Amino acid sequence: MKPLTNTPELLVLDHKPWLLSLGMIAGLLIFLGIGTNALMQGEILFGVMFSGIGTLTWGGCFLAFARRVQLIFDARAGQIVKRKRSFFGYAQDVYPLDALCGAELEETRRDGSSMYRPVLVMTGQPNLPVVSYYTNGSGPRRTTEAINTWLNGRSNPMQLDSEPRTP
Repeated sequence: MKPLTNTPELLVLDHKPWLLSLGMIAGLLIFLGIGTNALMQGEILFGVMFSGIGTLTWGGCFLAFARRVQLIFDARAGQIVKRKRSFFGYAQDVYPLDALCGAELEETRRDGSSMYRPVLVMTGQPNLPVVSYYTNGSGPRRTTEAINTWLNGRSNPMQLDSEPRTP
């Protein structure tokens, strides 16, 4: 997730899976192109199966995984807003900001490698995953650091002032 706004009153983190979405559309077009080429050469069964299965598979993956997520930490309103937008629609969840303790990395291990996702640690309720998937890239760590840095800046009033205080 990339920070769009980072002020003492507002932190907006945004995740737009452009590369993932373009990759899935490219896969769909490749399978569709090969299947269409086979159809034009008279191989009807192969062409229909190849383009049909490829289009359904890559199209289904696109519909399932191409999802924009936006987190808004609003100190003035005292809330955290999690927005999700996909091909199927829009959803928004609102949580109290004062219940947020911080962010941490949640880890899963598969085949000897670790994958991570950022989660919000909330008081009185289970951890809230920022995104639904795990990855081994640097994005989850950057997201966690951005949230914790923003929270620490809010809890230290000396950092919020633009001018240093005089005793």
